[in-house]
Amino acid sequence: MNTPKQVIYIIEHLQKNGFEGFIVGGCVRDYLLGFEPKDFDITTDAMPQDIKNIFNHTIDTGIEHGTVTVVLDRQNFEVTTYRIDGEYKDNRRPENVIFSKKIDEDLSRRDFTMNAIAYNINKGFIDPFNGREDIKNKLIKGVGNADIRFKEDALRMMRGVRFSAQLGFNIEEKTFLAIKENNKLIENISVERIRDEFLKLIKSDYIEKLSLLQETNLYKYFIPEIEPIFKNYKKNILILKKLSKDLRLAFLLSHLTEKEVELILKRLRLDNKTIKEIKTIITYFNYDFKEDRIETRKFLCEIGEVELFKKILEIKFCISLIENNLVQCKKYDNIYDEIEETIRKNQCFSLKTLAITGNDLKEIGIINGKEIGELLKKALNLVLEQPNKNNKEILLNYVKEQI
Repeated sequence: MNTPKQVIYIIEHLQKNGFEGFIVGGCVRDYLLGFEPKDFDITTDAMPQDIKNIFNHTIDTGIEHGTVTVVLDRQNFEVTTYRIDGEYKDNRRPENVIFSKKIDEDLSRRDFTMNAIAYNINKGFIDPFNGREDIKNKLIKGVGNADIRFKEDALRMMRGVRFSAQLGFNIEEKTFLAIKENNKLIENISVERIRDEFLKLIKSDYIEKLSLLQETNLYKYFIPEIEPIFKNYKKNILILKKLSKDLRLAFLLSHLTEKEVELILKRLRLDNKTIKEIKTIITYFNYDFKEDRIETRKFLCEIGEVELFKKILEIKFCISLIENNLVQCKKYDNIYDEIEETIRKNQCFSLKTLAITGNDLKEIGIINGKEIGELLKKALNLVLEQPNKNNKEILLNYVKEQI
């Protein structure tokens, strides 16, 4: 494993001081899957105070739960004491933790077998729940009793579905049934945590696994509005596969009104930029764009952003492609080319690039703000129809004619 030198240093220094140290969880899983691990979590039988004594620069990240951050070369590495979780009363977090001296006990509290594997260079893999075998068999399986794991932390159900979509793995039968039986518990999880898992899911390579949300009924507790997507599922999945991943949420909501979409996105607490973008896509989703250069420039002006117009066209193109409507595909291709030509020729399609401004109008004696705004819009409309007239002198003469 291509382990960072800082991680090796931490584990070696734990061992030199009489303790164990392993990398654990996602980094081990990713290595076994052939991916480059991004984060390295370290677990140890050393108590938090021992960790602080061994290393010079530490941060008490979550010391009450056994986690101390060791800072090496301006990088942070979380080191956590083996622990057993106490009682879960809210399906989110344990009331308390009990520190342990046994790595197997620490691994037993984790969500899925593929995430319950530890490794160091001296002892190799510690894999009491046969996680490596499940990875080999492309299987997502709860550690021990899956029903208990999901009652402990209900978000694990969404994580299981998300992992299935990211990796193309199947969910083991008992684990799947436990998700179905406990699905309502997802209501106890914060909307932000559910949203993050959902967005990762729909941006995953195996988007067809979205069906797991319907099969387990999980979707009913946080985004029931996507139910129509499942009615013509094969076609919709083909469209989703063709789309850029950042457009999939917009497509999932495309059967709704702009106002309905806004309420859903606010409920999911998405940022204002994303809400505005998806609302705009929904507004023009069913619009029949014309293959006309003037119309294209006018829509560039109306939509306001080149890339957003392209995204709208991409969705419409992908739908037409899956429907085998090659005439429509050609039309959207041509409109796309017209956008590119507008940009390439540096043609004006907004007030920002109009050759005159409000100050120019004030200089010729127009001082009423409302009148200035109306005249600028007329000048812009002229330029949208005749791009070669985006010239200060031409536009000022045009404005004077309108007064």
